[in-house]
Amino acid sequence: MSKPHYRTVFISDLHLGAVGAKVEAVHDFLESFTCDHLFLVGDIIDGWVGRKDRKWSPAVTAVIKSVFEHSNSGAKVYYTPGNHDAFMRRIHGVMFGDIEIQHSFRHELLDGRDLLVVHGDLFDRTCTKYKPVAFIGAWMYEAVTGLNAKVNENRNEKGRRNIDFASALKRGVKKFVGKATHFEQSVIEFAKENKFDGVVCGHVHRPMIDDQPDGFIYINDGDWVEHCTAVVEHIDGQLELLHFQPQSEKKSSETWESIKGLVTTAPKSGSK
Repeated sequence: MSKPHYRTVFISDLHLGAVGAKVEAVHDFLESFTCDHLFLVGDIIDGWVGRKDRKWSPAVTAVIKSVFEHSNSGAKVYYTPGNHDAFMRRIHGVMFGDIEIQHSFRHELLDGRDLLVVHGDLFDRTCTKYKPVAFIGAWMYEAVTGLNAKVNENRNEKGRRNIDFASALKRGVKKFVGKATHFEQSVIEFAKENKFDGVVCGHVHRPMIDDQPDGFIYINDGDWVEHCTAVVEHIDGQLELLHFQPQSEKKSSETWESIKGLVTTAPKSGSK
């Protein structure tokens, strides 16, 4: 079966090196398509909790290789770092192999709308004004995720089903952060002030495509810790939020589930 080809793919919050990262799912996803533009929208490598050698597995290396394979196959790859991989911001403006690294990017949709592509952590006060709190929170979540894994090992030995209290905790925290810092409102206002027609971000792990009444479009491509989501722009200009179901969790022969689609269409111009 031939792979689907997308005009653009947006993916973020892989958190490679963290206990909760769905590394195999990320790799399967990257191997499942071809594209013209691939945007890595921050928190790709988890430099906060993933620095220990034992956390950098061969599966993580395979993910990095898959990214370079897209670049070697002709896709333009863009990397805008987030708070967990902020060390990459030190080399912004340079090419890392064939991957361009910048604080943010401009992407033109097929219908001519200009999108700001940025991770979004700089619009979150817990990552700017209260960074130590965010750092401690990340380590606490890492510990809870590790505990969750141990609990499930125990339950599996007794023939019981897995439970996932770590993801519930993460969702609750991210939801609180989004509301407390007015994250979405801040990102949207900044993009509008700078004459963009929309914004693509990550950070809060809340996947959505929101085409607002005034024509502005807010996109969050989600994460690969809880949701396993990405946003794609089809060749005809349609934007779609996709949920990737890992092989281990498949309940049917379908791998892809569209959880929300949005037509932008009207071919007009290419990407810049």
